[in-house]
Amino acid sequence: MIIAVTLLAASCEKYDVTEVLLQRSDISLTWKGKLQMSYDESRCQLGFNEEKKEFRVYDDPLGYWFIVRCSQMPQHMDQTLKADVEWTTANDTRTEKGVEFSVEKTDSQGKIWMWSKSKKIGVVIRQL
Repeated sequence: MIIAVTLLAASCEKYDVTEVLLQRSDISLTWKGKLQMSYDESRCQLGFNEEKKEFRVYDDPLGYWFIVRCSQMPQHMDQTLKADVEWTTANDTRTEKGVEFSVEKTDSQGKIWMWSKSKKIGVVIRQL
């Protein structure tokens, strides 16, 4: 009985890329279906280092932030790449290294939607 309940609970934890990521229009990071941080122009800053292929988002007091360091520059849909991702939570800092992402969407303003199916991480970043 315990095994059946555990398997049922695990199968209910679906994080669909369409529901979690593609409906977002804001620069943000989600993890396991929960928003971790969203960019707000009035209280946040964006950073971008093309040489390092690094995207940074942080709030003005530097209490919340996330950084995405890509193995290659994300440029087009269906591209796959690896990235290191770091972000703050209410309690600590999380780091995931060598995460495989797929580029799910791009737009003319430089926004890039990337999804990691294995880690359930979705990011919307912007090339400056």
